[in-house]
Amino acid sequence: MSQAVASQWIALMLLLVLAGALQGCPMVLMGVGATGGVAGTNYARGEMEQVHAAPYNTVWDATLHALRTMHVAVSETQKDQISAKAVGVKLDGTSVTVTVLPVTRDVTSVRVRVGTFGDRPASERIQGEIAVVLKRST
Repeated sequence: MSQAVASQWIALMLLLVLAGALQGCPMVLMGVGATGGVAGTNYARGEMEQVHAAPYNTVWDATLHALRTMHVAVSETQKDQISAKAVGVKLDGTSVTVTVLPVTRDVTSVRVRVGTFGDRPASERIQGEIAVVLKRST
């Protein structure tokens, strides 16, 4: 491979990577599992979204259980057929907002924002605890 062709190939790969990153939607696939499994995660604009292979009401119950387990004091909940939301604070006073959205009958999306600008590691821990609770319930 000539140096010119190699340079063009590297430039093309860099362009493709930048195009994906600039859209604000990096997707990390984690595989699809049985009920309670993880279909994928996405972290953008300070919010961690994870898709679970479980029904909406099951995921909502698991979310509330996970927040209690992690000592998040939930001060507000809203739930209807379209979405559910829990707002609370961690022991250190950091705000937590979790939104649960049905995607299909057996697939549900959970979005977590910790703090004003987002905290990826804390959001990942909450999402992980939700997945653990879902796995235990199957």
